Amino acid sequence: MSSTANAKALYENLDTSFVNLWSLLRNLTQRRFIGRVRVELPDYYADVFLTGSTTPLVHEVDRAAGTDTLEEAALHRLVLRVRETPGAISVFEGAEEAIAIQNLPPPADLESAESKSIPSSAERKALNIHRPPPIEILTRNRKEPDADAESAAQRALTITTGGELVAAVERGINALGEDFNLLFSAVRLDLAGDYSYLDPQSDGLSYSNGQLSLNYDVTESVYVSGLSEALRRTVDGVAVGDCARRVRERIALELLSVARKRREALEDSGFASQLDQIAGTKVI
Repeated sequence: MSSTANAKALYENLDTSFVNLWSLLRNLTQRRFIGRVRVELPDYYADVFLTGSTTPLVHEVDRAAGTDTLEEAALHRLVLRVRETPGAISVFEGAEEAIAIQNLPPPADLESAESKSIPSSAERKALNIHRPPPIEILTRNRKEPDADAESAAQRALTITTGGELVAAVERGINALGEDFNLLFSAVRLDLAGDYSYLDPQSDGLSYSNGQLSLNYDVTESVYVSGLSEALRRTVDGVAVGDCARRVRERIALELLSVARKRREALEDSGFASQLDQIAGTKVI
């Protein structure tokens, strides 16, 4: 557990086996909590900086891989890693804790191995004074007039492309005599804790007859990752026993038809790298 001297620790060393990180972060965000969430796993630790923004920055240190990153995209990697590896979560409240910097002190058992300097209280206050506005606002102010329209068009295309992938999996599964809607709904319910927009009991994501709509404020990366995981699990639920290979080959053919038509959109959205995982076999 690591924090600055004036921080208020709300929770310390919560066991990830009993605490759902994604649900915790969602709850804190909805409460407009300002502070930092520290996650400590073997050879890895991460800090999630919460400032009231819907897309927090994450400082991620993977000692095994030798990487040190500070970006929004690290949030999904962190959530998935916590699901697979036991560790501890601590929550610290305070504006100074929410300052996104990369040289926070490491966990106690790693401090001797770290060579980064710890900023003084005066340095942290200076950073707080000159801190830029949240990333979403800063980006919006710097865009050209037509950039917002381009971004909206890209998001719409990503959502549509996801719908076409769902339709492809639906065709493949239904052609094998299974009930896609029933399987997909069960998987979505199972994933709702990590991806709230997938909850079939809400209107966050709606799908019917090849048409998908997204009515939830979620980043494109989370949309792509969550939907891909839901499709992968749906396929896994059918691809069992002696028919597993036949199921995966059929799904791969259906996905290939989308890939040929939407190659550029799949690459731009990040869906392209998910196709093989969804089918469980080579698609392209």
